[in-house]
Amino acid sequence: MTLTLRERQKQALREEIMNAAQELVAEKGYGAMSMDELAARVGISKPTLYAHFANKDELVVEAATREMKQMIALIESQADRSPMDRLCFIMRQILQRQVQMHTLGIGPWPEIFRLLCAHDEALGHMQRLIGDIVALVQRGIAEGEIDPDLDPEAVVRAFFGLASALHKWYVAAPGPGDPQRAADSLVEIFMRGVRRSHASAE
Repeated sequence: MTLTLRERQKQALREEIMNAAQELVAEKGYGAMSMDELAARVGISKPTLYAHFANKDELVVEAATREMKQMIALIESQADRSPMDRLCFIMRQILQRQVQMHTLGIGPWPEIFRLLCAHDEALGHMQRLIGDIVALVQRGIAEGEIDPDLDPEAVVRAFFGLASALHKWYVAAPGPGDPQRAADSLVEIFMRGVRRSHASAE
């Protein structure tokens, strides 16, 4: 179905609003982000903002859901690669986005996590994303890429922990001197930490 010019403009503005919301959440935290400040950053009036999103909760949930849909699509686009290659690719994409936006997108804020769990669609996408990573780890072990002596759940936790480490770095400190190098190093740490060694394969 072809969208009209008006519909395309409306969708483009919604995307701009969600991008700006992600930036503000990363800078200030979810609780401190205000719709007044968001409208000012996008350059629109508050009535225009509320015409697109009824409240801050709705906005943040939709932005987070958008991020998860993009990650799921990325996973599916790499179906022809090995499990370990796919895991490293996905982590690199998540970290690369942080480097480009200076944020983890919507971020691992507890308030946002609770919001997502209260919305069926968002919760479904979150469970799907986690399930995809779990399946890749299990396949990696079955195919001999990931060390079978490692606990699969611990490998999954390590994946998500490293994937969010750059965001926590930005929040806790002024940030790494070379964020791109830090992102590459995090992927390398995961790969070296979980890959099956030649010694264990013998």
